[in-house]
Amino acid sequence: MYAEKLTLEVEAAKLGWKVVKPPRVRGTSGVEHSFTFLATSGNLSYAFDVYDQVTEIEVLKSYARKFDTGSIVNLVSEGGSSSSEAQSLAKEYGMKILRPEEIRPFFRSALVESNAGDSEAKRSLFSV
Repeated sequence: MYAEKLTLEVEAAKLGWKVVKPPRVRGTSGVEHSFTFLATSGNLSYAFDVYDQVTEIEVLKSYARKFDTGSIVNLVSEGGSSSSEAQSLAKEYGMKILRPEEIRPFFRSALVESNAGDSEAKRSLFSV
């Protein structure tokens, strides 16, 4: 998980995001939620959860935190595997599941498109 967290931090810095350490944010419910990685840009929060493998349960856990915090949340499957059901559920909930080797290309495409300027354009970059 260390390599994935480091890659997320480096790539977020390239986009000019402010990394939040520890990666916690209080939700509208009052509960403090922890993510594997959290960064902010303006009024948007970008969160990533890294799991050994992603099943529907991990998608639901991350979605609950996404729903409560309003963060843009994506998942990383450290082992590179995720079930087709998890992929479908993540897409339905506006999240992506990345393999470790997909992190850099994911951020590179965002860097190219981030010059769009407005928050809604930036939000759509990281949502399905």
